[in-house]
Amino acid sequence: MPHLEDIKNRIANIDQIEGVIVAMRAMAAAHAQEARKHLQAIREHEETVARSMAEAMSLVPSSVLVPESGTASVTHLRIVVGAAQGFSGLHNERIVTGALALEGEAETRQYLLIGQRCISEFAARGQDSVWSANMAAHAADVPGLASRIVDALFDSLESGAVQHVSIVYADPATPENDLTVRQLMPFDFSRIARSRSPVAPLIMIPAVELIAQLVEEYVFTEICEALMLGFAAENDARMNAMTRARANVKEIAQELQRKFHQARQESTTTEIIELSAESYAAGDFWL
Repeated sequence: MPHLEDIKNRIANIDQIEGVIVAMRAMAAAHAQEARKHLQAIREHEETVARSMAEAMSLVPSSVLVPESGTASVTHLRIVVGAAQGFSGLHNERIVTGALALEGEAETRQYLLIGQRCISEFAARGQDSVWSANMAAHAADVPGLASRIVDALFDSLESGAVQHVSIVYADPATPENDLTVRQLMPFDFSRIARSRSPVAPLIMIPAVELIAQLVEEYVFTEICEALMLGFAAENDARMNAMTRARANVKEIAQELQRKFHQARQESTTTEIIELSAESYAAGDFWL
């Protein structure tokens, strides 16, 4: 049976670990809530850009908005929004496994990775990336990261290095943070209905150039949304992992308390036996 002091020390250590777990869960909850507050603003901006694009599209024939037919073989750039940190269960592994399982006909795949854990997991599986960055530390930092990603992917598109771009992320609105894949480029103009307003919008630059700029801004908002959802999903996963960890720690603490009481009872019994034996040896007893 372990010594009483050893058990007391282990109980104290478990209490400290539980305190850390509670703090990590609270921090994850705050980050997830922060992300959800920013999502509304991102989606409102996306709707504003879509309305502007609908008006600009009314100024050009439909044939202008049809993407050029690609070659038989294309290079597909997949942006994978993974985890920045650990302590989130199998969240990151599920994202990486799902992203690598996606296949396209006659395509060469390249990866743009977000999140240090995601980058490490890809490397562990022998997969390289053409560009990578860590996830934003706070929700307010997401637009800056999205801007860097947009610059990188449009540079690749303009140079002809890639023809298709999609983004892969976990959706916290689903029970299991299901993987979502969204096509970014070539841009699907069928998602936006042309404006039927009888009054043509007043523009200062050619309509085709305006539409190109609006497409880039729309893709920027889509990436912002995907990053924010990925940020929320990671923190949701961490909250769940910390909840499970706390339950396990409580079980360990209860078992240690049981052992402590048992050890104290045995120690008390041993002391009584020793005192009785000493009294008997000294003749200090009654018949």
